[in-house]
Amino acid sequence: MKKIYSMIIIVILCATFTSCSAQVCTNTETMTNEWIGSIRIEGKNDTVWEGTVTVSDTYVSAKNVDTGEIEEYYISYPSVLGAVDEAASIGGFSYVVEYWPSWDAFLVKTINGDSDWWHYWVDYELPMVGCGKYELTDEDDEILWGYLESWEAHALKISVDKSEVKKDEEFTVSVFDETDNSVEGATVYVGANTYTTNSEGNVTIKLSDKGNYNIYSEKDGFVRSEKENIQVKKKSTSASKNLVLRILINLLEPFPALEPFLQPLIDSYR
Repeated sequence: MKKIYSMIIIVILCATFTSCSAQVCTNTETMTNEWIGSIRIEGKNDTVWEGTVTVSDTYVSAKNVDTGEIEEYYISYPSVLGAVDEAASIGGFSYVVEYWPSWDAFLVKTINGDSDWWHYWVDYELPMVGCGKYELTDEDDEILWGYLESWEAHALKISVDKSEVKKDEEFTVSVFDETDNSVEGATVYVGANTYTTNSEGNVTIKLSDKGNYNIYSEKDGFVRSEKENIQVKKKSTSASKNLVLRILINLLEPFPALEPFLQPLIDSYR
């Protein structure tokens, strides 16, 4: 109950307090640290952006809800809000921030057209401070922003036991929540195919067509998982097939005129 209550407070403040007094920014010579890490932003229907950012201090443009004016504010250290600003600059997506003077708080109102229901995690932990107040350090690796129309914030993670398989070779996808609990009934997307996790949060899959496949998971009440990749290759040929393949290839050298007849056979054995 305590966690849910804290979540309500965080969402009301939109998880975006500033650690410094939020005044219209003035020139400063304050030395700042630098943070380099990854950020993933999962929108309502798709991934907005994912990549690596470098963050130090940040100037944030926000609408002052008391005056109705767009004003510029300064955060003197690398913050989660600053990481959003840097990601938007690199990825070319828009975001909208409001500033609430009575709370000395920033509200991330909209990212890439999705409004109001934004949550954030740092290394899959849900901080009890706003993203403007969260100072990023070397101990922090990954930021996740997720759109979820719920007062309770949960996120999916996946793991794939293989990165490369042969055609019709089985592999297993496991789905967890942000606290590493298995998630039953999650939908796993592998290319155009969909599967559902069992009571242990697993699904065993085999694919008949070669190629590279993106894998991710979704479930109501959870922010979409990250995307993993698996490569499906042709099955290995037997020793006898390898022998025939070598003979056919060797025949091409002294008799190149046979290529139109031999090449289809060679392709079929590869």
